[in-house]
Amino acid sequence: MKAEPAPRRSSDAQLAAMRRQWPDFDGRRLGDGTLIWRGPLRPKAQLYTTFIYWHPVTMSLPYVIVDDPPLRPRAGATFAEIPHLIFYAEKPEQSGLCLFDPEGREWSPADLVADTTVLWTAEWLTYYELWHLTGTWLAPGVGYESVARMMRADAEAVKAVLADVH
Repeated sequence: MKAEPAPRRSSDAQLAAMRRQWPDFDGRRLGDGTLIWRGPLRPKAQLYTTFIYWHPVTMSLPYVIVDDPPLRPRAGATFAEIPHLIFYAEKPEQSGLCLFDPEGREWSPADLVADTTVLWTAEWLTYYELWHLTGTWLAPGVGYESVARMMRADAEAVKAVLADVH
C-alpha cells in the first residue's frame, strides 16, 4: 500500500515557524497569498540579505535571491557562469539559488521553509564564497554546474552532430 503524502503546511504554519526559528527574518503574506521573507545570513565571511518567495498554490518550490550584496561572477567571467543558479537573463541580479533537485523531490509543501530553505541558502552561500576563492564549486550537485557550462556542452553536442551529418 502506498503511503499518503504528508499534509501541506499552511501559510500560517510557514510564517509561524520562520518567526520562531529565524526571528531576524521579516515575513509577510501578500494579498495574492505569496509568502515573502527578508533576512540576513552570514555563512562564513560575508553578511547577506536574502529574500525567500513562495506561493503555496502556484510555485512548486521556494525561490531565493540574494539582495545585498548582489551575487557577482568571478573576475573575467559572466553572470551565467555562477554555479547552481536559476539564471534569469533579463535581470541576472534576481536569479534564484538552485537549492533543490526537483526530480529528487527534496522539498514539498509539507516541509517548512524554516527547516529547509534557510539552511540550504546558508549552505549555498558558503559554497559560493569558496567558489570565489578557489574557482571550483565544492558542493555536491545534480546536473550542470552553471548555465554557461550547460550552453557550452549543448554547443559541443551540436557541433558533433553537425560534423557527423556533413
